[in-house]
Amino acid sequence: MDDVRTFSGTLIADLVLPHARTLKERRAPQRALVQKLKNHDFAVAQVGPPDLVQRLFLAITAVSGSESLLEELLDGAERLLFASGFEVGEIRRMIDVDSFYSG
Repeated sequence: MDDVRTFSGTLIADLVLPHARTLKERRAPQRALVQKLKNHDFAVAQVGPPDLVQRLFLAITAVSGSESLLEELLDGAERLLFASGFEVGEIRRMIDVDSFYSG
């Protein structure tokens, strides 16, 4: 009987763009950050109130067959967040494991 484990991890990031005065001023840096994350194979969704001018809440998710690889992937996503034009207010990290038995 085979045991297949999958690890999924999600970062919830509270990001701040203090110089944005309109949603339009926030969109370009938001699109650039989301595209960078997607280029690294992360699933990305805006969560939270969409109409806040200076704040952005993103959920960034990755899946792996290895917990250590998943941790490395999420560390890379955090580096991309800190290297963006946004200030990082808070990041929450959640990791789930699921097993599938076949046989």
